[in-house]
Amino acid sequence: MKANINWKSIKTVLLDMDGTLLDLNFDNYFWQEYLPIHWGSLNNIDALSAKKQLRYWYAKEVGTLSWYSLDFWTERLNFDVLELKSDVQHLIKYRPHAETFLQRLNESDFFVVMVTNAHEDLIKMKIEKTNIDIFFDRIISAHTIGHAKEEEPFWKKLQLEVPFNCDETLLIDDNLMVLRAARKYGIRNLLTIEKPDSLRPEQETAEFDAIYSFQDIIF
Repeated sequence: MKANINWKSIKTVLLDMDGTLLDLNFDNYFWQEYLPIHWGSLNNIDALSAKKQLRYWYAKEVGTLSWYSLDFWTERLNFDVLELKSDVQHLIKYRPHAETFLQRLNESDFFVVMVTNAHEDLIKMKIEKTNIDIFFDRIISAHTIGHAKEEEPFWKKLQLEVPFNCDETLLIDDNLMVLRAARKYGIRNLLTIEKPDSLRPEQETAEFDAIYSFQDIIF
């Protein structure tokens, strides 16, 4: 579908990274397949049981900063999670037309900010693979803010860090919990992503306008 945004009113563009600009397949494959198999083999647990246990632990942390913290999972699982992620970094890639979209934004007068729940070390890994940092005026990690984007205090602290007018700001994010938190805070212009993971079916986008690829955005 076409994004129903009045671009003439937009001054600040807030963009998520994983599942929005970059293919979520890297993260989904790592957390749901690769890590459980590795952790299971280290602990003499079969793959199915390892996946079941880890999904239980994941569910307890969803929506919190711990869920996105490599330090948290490194301590919980007793091995270097970031180092293990490097095994599958070949899966890091842009979503369809995302790079071209970023180039177009960069050539315009918008203030463009990456707002991501990703750990700083993981951001560095993805920058090394994609050079995505060159398109942004600022890159803000939830770990710097001290709250996950799903939590309302994130948006209050973000606005202190990067002043923006809620009425003149657009947020694009694949996470519906994040979009609802941003809407509650007062950000009016919101878009989500129909297909964050190239190898999984389209997600339910609920009450939010959604785009399939960044070709759907015209400004």
